[in-house]
Amino acid sequence: MRYINTDKILAAQLTTPAENPLVGDDTRLIDVWFDGSAVRKQLFKKVHKTEQEEMARDLEERGFLRSGNLLINPRAVLFAEMEHEIVGGLVTIGYQDNGKPVELKVDTKAFKELCERLAGERK
Repeated sequence: MRYINTDKILAAQLTTPAENPLVGDDTRLIDVWFDGSAVRKQLFKKVHKTEQEEMARDLEERGFLRSGNLLINPRAVLFAEMEHEIVGGLVTIGYQDNGKPVELKVDTKAFKELCERLAGERK
């Protein structure tokens, strides 16, 4: 049995057989970046497919943006920068203990949606 506090999640990367052939039909991987005094990344190995799908659904219902298999909490974004309209951009969600930024790459569609959402919240 496992419990993951989704209220503390800043971002999650869901690994499926399409991204990693070593992952099976029923098993998955989840990389999670947690909020705290510093952003920390945790890899959950051998997560059941239904557990991964439930987490993704929960995060999307709470307003997380999806970029491929990456889910990002827009409220966690400190700043975002477009690299190129074809490639997408980088989103910074915090800093590690060593002071290095935690940057995640998002596709163009997610980047534009993120910017629209964040601009709308400021109004």
